[in-house]
Amino acid sequence: MESEQLKRPTGIYLLAILFILAPLGNIFLSFWGHVGWQNPQQWVHALNSITTLDWLWLGLLLLTGILLLRPHKATWSLAIGTLMLVLFINLYRWGNGEFADGGALIHGQLFISCLITAFFLLLAFYFRFPYLDRRAQWMFQAAARYEFRTPVDVVAQDIFSGVTESVSLSGVRVRLQRDMESSQGLRFVDVIFPEVRNIKVKSRVVEYRDNVLRLKFKDLTGRDRAYLQDWLKSQIETRLEKQG
Repeated sequence: MESEQLKRPTGIYLLAILFILAPLGNIFLSFWGHVGWQNPQQWVHALNSITTLDWLWLGLLLLTGILLLRPHKATWSLAIGTLMLVLFINLYRWGNGEFADGGALIHGQLFISCLITAFFLLLAFYFRFPYLDRRAQWMFQAAARYEFRTPVDVVAQDIFSGVTESVSLSGVRVRLQRDMESSQGLRFVDVIFPEVRNIKVKSRVVEYRDNVLRLKFKDLTGRDRAYLQDWLKSQIETRLEKQG
């Protein structure tokens, strides 16, 4: 019954796994070709030679991968922040000449790392939808949204009649019967539910496109919230009875 099913971010999951494995891969490549690298004792010695700054950016890569495994705007935003730190650290050290004598392998690693980091930052910023729920709060999941239809009136500069395409306790998506072009640019409107005790809720305009209006409730009182919750519950029960 829930609408606006989010797409599974398979590509992001693959990137997350790569970020989790990246620290181990970078360490392995850095030690490749060293005399006696097959000897575990040499690995212990080599690990002790890794600087604190290297451990920092490698740890940030690991943290980024873990954060990306949960498709939520809070975790993805934190992942973007950690990647920006990784990119800054690597570019700063590279530009500072710290790896001037590192050889082609080190410079190749840094170039690929910066390229992948920059690519993901663009991907996460421009293509985060429809993988993330726009309605989700920073610390909590979004309220469940259901494909229930009921007539509504949207009060802007004029009154626009429409029918809901989906409803939740946090907002509503409405298909209007006529174009709302004369009222474009409005940030807030009132939405009236004639069939839900005629409740009237001030709402913020999230998006308007092709006569479809997405609204987030701003001033939903406790009483009106209870009315809307009872109405949603009755619609769910009605559908279950029809399915039974």
